[in-house]
Amino acid sequence: MPLLATAIGLAPAVTAHATESTAIGRTGTIGPDQSVTVDARDGTTLHGSLRLPENPDRPGPAALLIPGSGPTDRDGNQPGLEANTLLSVADTLSGSGVATLRYDKFGSGETGADPDLDPASLEFDLFVEHAADALGFLADQPGVDPDRLMVVGHSEGGLIALVLANGQEETAPSVSSLALLAPASLPYLTTIQLQLREQIPEWPGRGLIPESRVEPLLDALDDTVEAIRETGEIPPWMPAEFYYLGIFHPSSLRFLVTADHHDPRELAGEVPAEVPVLLACAGSDIQVPCSMVDEVRSALDDRPAGTLRYTRLPQVNHVLKEVGSNGSDGSEYGDPLPFSRRLRAELSVFSLRHLWLG
Repeated sequence: MPLLATAIGLAPAVTAHATESTAIGRTGTIGPDQSVTVDARDGTTLHGSLRLPENPDRPGPAALLIPGSGPTDRDGNQPGLEANTLLSVADTLSGSGVATLRYDKFGSGETGADPDLDPASLEFDLFVEHAADALGFLADQPGVDPDRLMVVGHSEGGLIALVLANGQEETAPSVSSLALLAPASLPYLTTIQLQLREQIPEWPGRGLIPESRVEPLLDALDDTVEAIRETGEIPPWMPAEFYYLGIFHPSSLRFLVTADHHDPRELAGEVPAEVPVLLACAGSDIQVPCSMVDEVRSALDDRPAGTLRYTRLPQVNHVLKEVGSNGSDGSEYGDPLPFSRRLRAELSVFSLRHLWLG
């Protein structure tokens, strides 16, 4: 299934496990995970893990880590899939003396979802609001300098991070630096469209459709996306396979349409010049390939001013693990592969330069 098409799947609550790692940073020791809750403005209680300097009298920088699509928890995991993407990012930043907050997004982990909620009413902007509320919570913590707040977004989280960096959530504190890791880089429906164009020819081999349905589905794909984008509704003539396979379904349509309103390229071009950006793409990423991320890179480069650090992570998959020459097909996401060592180094240098020395 397309990564972004499953963005609002609401899974049963699962427990997020995190290691209690400590590290010596420029503020001294960054403490272990503390379980915290954030009361979001819509009444949702977000559950998360907070790491603070053990010496709160010396305020230092902090980072909010925003998870990707689907029922992704604070560590970057989903039920049955232990990728530990954000846990690895938190460990890396702890080593640089940066406090962190990561949280179970709505529909995941301990946060879960309201069982009475109609999924068809869920909008993308709810996830932006939750991230803004979490950033405000982080800024208020002892030992955190509210003028040195970084936002780190992975995949769909990168789109949310761009919205925050542009100040479109007026209640959120100002973002001082930004890290976009394999970020969603095209409008939401466009991304799904491109992913489906590659995946539909593979569906017969997976037993999802007969071979005779490949060409009709490909022929109908562009018109289906255009109709949804223009009307906000599923066209009555849409092929039934898109419905039954959960690609375009009434339960997720509102989310898809509202997410599609945010174009990552436009947002990237509007990032304030005073906000330095670390942009990373993964060379073996089958979900958001570097060719997509280059769209965001171009927009950031086209700004009249501003600092951009771009890095390509060779032989690294979408969940930022090193896959070597084996490449990626997504089945290895939960395998115990090493987190990208190059990305660890890039995050450490970026945080030193822009959160400590900048």
